[in-house]
Amino acid sequence: MKARKSTTLGAAARLAGLGMALLLLTGAAAPPHPRLKIWDLPLGASVDKMPAPIEFKGYACGSNGGPPLTQLKGWADFGLCAPEASGLHEVYFEYDDEAEYTARAHEDIRIGRDVGTVDKSFPIIASALFDNARILQGIRLVTDPRYEQQPDNDFANLRSREEHYLLAPYLAGQFKLSASADCVQQPLGAHESGVGGNAIKTDCERTDAAEGRRYVMQQRYFRKAGQAARDPHTGQLTVGQFESLTRAEVYAAAAPKPAQ
Repeated sequence: MKARKSTTLGAAARLAGLGMALLLLTGAAAPPHPRLKIWDLPLGASVDKMPAPIEFKGYACGSNGGPPLTQLKGWADFGLCAPEASGLHEVYFEYDDEAEYTARAHEDIRIGRDVGTVDKSFPIIASALFDNARILQGIRLVTDPRYEQQPDNDFANLRSREEHYLLAPYLAGQFKLSASADCVQQPLGAHESGVGGNAIKTDCERTDAAEGRRYVMQQRYFRKAGQAARDPHTGQLTVGQFESLTRAEVYAAAAPKPAQ
């Protein structure tokens, strides 16, 4: 019996070794570690309880949902960023791209929806908001128009800038926003106009006492002053002359608001 057991174990070891060799030869790899996203950040927690800095990348001071400013090493450097009107410090960050590099190496387009920093196939600018007591008081995401300027974006199948306002309905459902009770359609300003007869300029806000959360969202789809469907001088159709975005923030209910 001992000899048979030894033979069986030896065969199993050889099969395991063969399996590993096949993995190496075919270039297959173990499933990547699931990458964390903005929704995984623990609102109300101290900076010491944030995910390890290696879980994300590209840390920098934020610019109110815009591109990054001063580079940072991680969450704990939030104090290097000038406070917003609310007194909170914005830390810009990007999602881990290890899985993307692996997918590109193997020309595996199945991961295309998760390329870059995205939410529901929309490229986003993500940031975390800390108070002076080192507490995460809010998160912010804004659709990112920079993606279309990247030279190698054909690998992914993400939503174009023209569609960025369409992220809002997804988030409205996630935030349990009511169009009638929580949202207000703002009037267009002077010289602003719709796009193909469609004009959206919506602001939403809801506080959920049970969850201890405050949800804020903006949806925009219109032409700003000076933008037009056709060039007034040549009559040619213009490209990209419209505002299309979704902006969303989730705060701890007790988070400070900007001074009025």
